[in-house]
Amino acid sequence: MKKFLVLLCVTAFLLGGCGSGTDANHPQTQAPQTQSGNTAAANKTTGAVSAQDNQALAQGETTDDYVYDLQADRAKYDLQKIDIKVGDKLYMTQINDWFKNFEDYAGKTVAIEGYYLHFNNKYTFVGRKGPTCPYCVGGYVDFEFKGDQDMSHWETGKTWIRVVGILRAGRYLNKAGKPLQPFYYIEALQVTKLPQAGLGTITN
Repeated sequence: MKKFLVLLCVTAFLLGGCGSGTDANHPQTQAPQTQSGNTAAANKTTGAVSAQDNQALAQGETTDDYVYDLQADRAKYDLQKIDIKVGDKLYMTQINDWFKNFEDYAGKTVAIEGYYLHFNNKYTFVGRKGPTCPYCVGGYVDFEFKGDQDMSHWETGKTWIRVVGILRAGRYLNKAGKPLQPFYYIEALQVTKLPQAGLGTITN
């Protein structure tokens, strides 16, 4: 993960902030115009490597490892007391700071609104349209979330949602099952479809 900003939106794209969903790999790993094979997404709630993951690893693929426990965390956290509420102002700035200084945010609860975005048929993000830049294909400033909600009837880029959850670090596993660099996401304790869309395009 890059630990500095060169250009706000360019860095956001490289780390997942400006989403395109056009490549086969996890959106957070993608540099512009890069396609380097397939990634098997592990939709699980523990750090254990599943049989499906082992098969993917045996084929030389990397695996996305999400580590969380929704049931335990829903009982533990009070969703009426949120550490960070992302508003219309400094939306992109806040998301970029999560990537740049994640150690300051890990484990904090967040509430964020935006469009429901579904990338590569397996990754879910919340985001808004942002300033254009050469690498912001799709034009969204977004952040990944992972949960157990039924989103099958939602429309990507059209359904407006509110995500409440915990900032977490997942990890990529290589074909030997060893962790590579981390990726960041929200453990979604609650995802709500809202009746009206908010500010769909942000400027900062």
